[in-house]
Amino acid sequence: MSKKLFLFFILFCNNFLFSQKADSSYIECKYLVTFLIDTANIKTQKKEIASLLIGRKSSIFKSNQKAFADSLGIKMIEKSMNNPVDGQVVINASALPSAKFKPEVFYSDGKVTIYDKISRDGYRYDLNNKIEWKLESESKIIQGYQCKKAVCKYRKKIMTAWYTDEIPIQEGPYSFKGLPGLILEIYDDKNYFNFSLVGLKNTKKPIGSLPNGIDTTYEKFYKKRKERMDDPLSSFFGTFGKLPPKGSEEAIIRNIRNINNFLD
Repeated sequence: MSKKLFLFFILFCNNFLFSQKADSSYIECKYLVTFLIDTANIKTQKKEIASLLIGRKSSIFKSNQKAFADSLGIKMIEKSMNNPVDGQVVINASALPSAKFKPEVFYSDGKVTIYDKISRDGYRYDLNNKIEWKLESESKIIQGYQCKKAVCKYRKKIMTAWYTDEIPIQEGPYSFKGLPGLILEIYDDKNYFNFSLVGLKNTKKPIGSLPNGIDTTYEKFYKKRKERMDDPLSSFFGTFGKLPPKGSEEAIIRNIRNINNFLD
């Protein structure tokens, strides 16, 4: 049996076998996420592996580094609870690895929810506008799969996706879903963001939920982020409850405004 037929067979069987376990994946897609932190500085380009766990009715997309940090954090908490210091649970959060690509995306029952952070605060909001895809005739081979081209407008970006109907699931990295097959590659018109498939395997893993955060709307989230960019010093005070050290104001303003490339 060829690789493609075997994968399709596994997909079909797992859809049936896991019908009562929608919180478990049957396939894991690993993507190389390449993106700029500062659109004016090519040297700020970052790369990180992120995984898309797909179940029968739900999926989750997050950085592998973030998943590792979450797992390590749980172990640190358990260890600290079993070995308290002076009756207190002490956790060294600085020992946890930091992910470069921070957003997480959860899909369930036709609803896409995005988790992202502004400074130290985490926010969760639903993606209310369905992506309108335009299917095109152009095609190419990616990872041995025949892929077709599709484009869409996502916020202020024009996105180009390459999907394969050889894997007939309407999934993809981040919040990009709804095409006739799995998205293997997607990027914006300026290539500020690029998601490229680097691995695909059948696996059964729990599909967890998003971290706790402030439930909001995209409009309110966008406004909050813009306020931070427009007035970094007020944002610093709001986060830390004090003014920045004397002489550090320019560096704080520069550091906050140099993080200016967002998908949403």
